[in-house]
Amino acid sequence: MKARWKILMVVGIFLTIVFFALLVSMHVQPSNEVDAYKKSLIARGEKLEISEVLPADVPVESNGVMLVEQAFSLFTPSGDEWTNWPPMMRMVAPGKAIVEFEQPDIRASDYTNSWDNVIAAAKEQASALELLEQAATYPAWDFDLGYTNWPNARWMFLAPLKRSAQRLTATAISDLHNGNTASATTNLCAAIVLTQRLQPERTVISQLVGIAIAAIEAPATWEFLQTTNATDAELTALQNQWQQLEFVEPMGNAMLMERAFGLTSIETMRSDPKILRRYAGFSPSASSYSSGSGDWWDDTKDYVHDSLQQVIFGGEAFMWHVSWSYTDEMQGLQADQIILETFRSIKTNAAFYPSYTNMVAQMTTLGITNFDEELIFDVPNIRRMFSASAQGLANTVRKVMAAEANKQIVITAIALKRYQLKYGRFPENLAELAPDFLSSVPIDPVDGNPLRYRRNADGTFLLYSIGEDGVDDGGNPSPVVSSTTFYWLRGRDWVWPQPATEAEIKYFYEHPPK
Repeated sequence: MKARWKILMVVGIFLTIVFFALLVSMHVQPSNEVDAYKKSLIARGEKLEISEVLPADVPVESNGVMLVEQAFSLFTPSGDEWTNWPPMMRMVAPGKAIVEFEQPDIRASDYTNSWDNVIAAAKEQASALELLEQAATYPAWDFDLGYTNWPNARWMFLAPLKRSAQRLTATAISDLHNGNTASATTNLCAAIVLTQRLQPERTVISQLVGIAIAAIEAPATWEFLQTTNATDAELTALQNQWQQLEFVEPMGNAMLMERAFGLTSIETMRSDPKILRRYAGFSPSASSYSSGSGDWWDDTKDYVHDSLQQVIFGGEAFMWHVSWSYTDEMQGLQADQIILETFRSIKTNAAFYPSYTNMVAQMTTLGITNFDEELIFDVPNIRRMFSASAQGLANTVRKVMAAEANKQIVITAIALKRYQLKYGRFPENLAELAPDFLSSVPIDPVDGNPLRYRRNADGTFLLYSIGEDGVDDGGNPSPVVSSTTFYWLRGRDWVWPQPATEAEIKYFYEHPPK
């Protein structure tokens, strides 16, 4: 018996040693790989700390943020009513849109509003909009996000900033309805400044909101270009504001900060189990036994269920600290670097599609394959809390591509309007716009070639980018996916719309999209 116990003890000790040796190997190798990779990044000049990628300080005298915040406080409830925001560049068919300010009323499938009501609502916002226009004269708006307090950065200003764009553009459309292009120009320029002032922000969410605001400003600019009494000075002012927008470099800077945020977060979780629980989204269900439901069987089941949850999460948390976090961190860092290099390549080569396809190939090799996911901040899988977010971050490349195409096409459309105003016709080709109306022939950011353009026999024109798939479909504006609703940046090619005819508008109203 004594010999048997000795054997069992030896076996137990051996298994214990093997177990701990396995744990050590599971920890040491991935930990060393992460450390070595970080050192290689730093040697290449990469910045990994939040303090290294902060935006420049804004002097108090240059900061217009106090005026912006005052404007937020003056917004009236009527400004939040959708019926008081006139639709802009509403698509009635692929490549065709309603000139909204020319319509007798504001009409949708579920309501009709009068221009008097819309104009009255716009007047209620006048004091707030005047403050925004004053703030637009300041070179910077610093909302003091508090980057070093991540993840408690202050983002509360983003929603009212987007609503500011909606109010400014709605007021501009009301101005156009009244024939006041000067006021419309002022309001549109102030709206475009909202996107400009977000460019220095170093978070992805700030840049995505800036892109969303630009997507509001483009249809409003389209409406402005349908006027017949706009002056060259007004058009030039709009064009200058659009030309100051930049999306590639700001998003690249935001990616640097997101990487620093991630590294800070993972170190914080390693040092504090409570923070790991919060990030991992773990919280036992609200159990009836804690409040006394009166049913002992249900209380017992809830108690057992929550106890099992605690045990399972405890085991996962242990493995996360020992090994999983380092494997996840490594893959996340590699993915971040691929995305950063993609934005750098785009900035250098002025072409998205080749860089994007190369990024997809590299990410696929890394094991990240779904690039249709939106950016998410709560990843339930504890093993992939950081690397999984790369799917959403990679998707921002497509969003920036669309934003850059949007910008280039809007600028070109304004230049075409200015050319027409001077010569009474559109140019034969885009080269005629340079150097008087554009510094050079405008480029399609998708492939780096000139934007596609053709002057039509009826006095209109066709202007488009080849779109997300990188294939020139000859200016085909039809949606990639069959749909009864249309949006110009979701077509096979991204075609700048032409005004719809009365017959097309009548058919749209009689057969509204479902």
